[in-house]
Amino acid sequence: MTDNNSVPRRRFLQATGGAATAAALAGCLGGGDSTETEPETTTGGDGGDGGDGEDGGDGGSEGNDRTLQLINSTITTIDPIKATDTASGIIIQQVFDALMNYPNGEVAVENLLAEEVSVSDDFKTYTFKLKEGVEYHGDNGEVTAEDVVYSFERLAASSNSRRTYFILAYALNIAHETDSEDAYVPGSLQMAATGDYEFQMRLAKPFAPALEMLAYTSFSVIPKNIVGDIDVVPSGGLDSDETEELGEPMMEHKEFATNNPIGAGPYEFDHWETSQEAEVVRNDNYHGGEVLNGGVYWKVIPKAETAYQYSQNKNSDLISMPTSKYDPGKVQVEGTDDLGRRYGSYGPMDNGVTANYLEVATINSFYIGFNCENVEKPVRQAIAYAMNQQEGVEQVFKGRGAPAYHLTPPNIYPGGANEYTSHAENNYPYGYNTTQLNKAKNVMEEAGYGPDNKYEVTFTTYQSPTWQGLGKILRDKLASAHVNMQLEEAPFSTLLQRGRNGNLEAYSLGWIMDWPRPNNFLGQAVPELTNTDQEGGAQGFYLDWDGDDGGMSDAAQQAQSAWETIQNNPEPTDSAQSARDEAYVQMEEAMWEDMVLLPMYHRTDERMWYNWVDAPRFGGGGGSRQKRWKFVISQRDK
Repeated sequence: MTDNNSVPRRRFLQATGGAATAAALAGCLGGGDSTETEPETTTGGDGGDGGDGEDGGDGGSEGNDRTLQLINSTITTIDPIKATDTASGIIIQQVFDALMNYPNGEVAVENLLAEEVSVSDDFKTYTFKLKEGVEYHGDNGEVTAEDVVYSFERLAASSNSRRTYFILAYALNIAHETDSEDAYVPGSLQMAATGDYEFQMRLAKPFAPALEMLAYTSFSVIPKNIVGDIDVVPSGGLDSDETEELGEPMMEHKEFATNNPIGAGPYEFDHWETSQEAEVVRNDNYHGGEVLNGGVYWKVIPKAETAYQYSQNKNSDLISMPTSKYDPGKVQVEGTDDLGRRYGSYGPMDNGVTANYLEVATINSFYIGFNCENVEKPVRQAIAYAMNQQEGVEQVFKGRGAPAYHLTPPNIYPGGANEYTSHAENNYPYGYNTTQLNKAKNVMEEAGYGPDNKYEVTFTTYQSPTWQGLGKILRDKLASAHVNMQLEEAPFSTLLQRGRNGNLEAYSLGWIMDWPRPNNFLGQAVPELTNTDQEGGAQGFYLDWDGDDGGMSDAAQQAQSAWETIQNNPEPTDSAQSARDEAYVQMEEAMWEDMVLLPMYHRTDERMWYNWVDAPRFGGGGGSRQKRWKFVISQRDK
């Protein structure tokens, strides 16, 4: 996407979303809310991603009190600043609203709590006017500018925040102070409430996708001082260093994050029973309009096979279709819409029903990650030589995606999908669409390994028969290359915790766009962010690529330097875009060199649903970014 520095500044904000729309029209759609996502395909976090009753459903268009019944995976928290997984993000998306939004998961960002936005000539000072009269759930008053300042301060300063770098130096970068150890000084964000419904924020430097960033759930707005995990907030004007001491909070963090989250979204939180279920109920005062169903219920089913049977018994309105049960021959495509989304039917399924079907090429990457301190470089390279991504997509994932050779998805790769393919075909060092076991064997022998001295490595996946199947293929290939690969499964939340703390070797994970730019993906691989020894664990991917006491490798230094180039060229101009694009490619090649992360595939998101469901199609951000308030459920046929 090329930035245009001729756009008038009040229109620039809308124009960034327009550019994203243009990308979508070219087939550049995306997938999902937040962060690490489960490696299993098409469970979609809540029973299957994406659909529209108008393409075959018999659902009505009038709202009713029926509850949408879905499936979710392991939920970890309902706190917007603490969640890093898709399952939690799906629920947070329903309970909370942010300033901006990707409507139905489409990549063109729109105002949500914000009514008007303008930006200064230097692209650093943003002025927001909020919608007036937006009410929080319960008796918690209206959304005000001071609430926004408080919510952003929590993201920056709270010990519960897992996304501090989103608001500080590595992404949005609101101007702020740091102490002698380069840690954020609480209350120093350059933000100011200039009225009940107006506030300003000043960035340290321009950030082209600023509004796209603000659509992410970490920037959800909550009532001021509702949680007792920060002590001060900024006060005074943008140039003031004054802070306001916060008094007694409304509740402690555990209460907020598990039992009583308060937001301004289309649904009020009802309950969450860990590892069992969660439910939200309709907000009758939602500022966005009438909520067309009575609520959303999620049954927590981590295992794909169990989720499949649950939905085959018609207990879920959307259908979970794990790859092990998927038959490509049962897909009947009836048409393609103006955003490139294919729709039609799938079936008959095991229960005799033919379901409605939607397919969207989404912005995501799934990969095998390596903790560099736990797995030697020659072993990482041998695994890459042994992997044939095309074979994996076709044989294991049954064609439900495209082979991956970069972390950056083709839809947003510099120069587009054709440049993605050209760069991979000409430069990928481990074999494009091929297995190179001789090279895998050679690199291991050069490192001192052999038939009587095999390297032991454990590949940990989420509880997924698909990824375990891929692991078995890889394990069998590596046996002839002096690598003894052990396979294990772990609950998704356990895998994340182990990875964050440096207790994994090789593992499978995925990343779904937070905003549709390469820096959202590559920013997770900045070497210094991957250090699992820092307080709270790794802030980026779980790679330990920073070299720790041994110093960074040449490739890690290249990646770090390239990231600095990206950070130093933030303007929405053609020249800055060109510098960023070159640096993005340098980061990709650095990851290849050290093989810290093995790209596997870019998932195609699908949704299958029963005829009684009528819902908007999901778009560029994926089904997990879709608020469910326009889903209509007619009489179920059970």
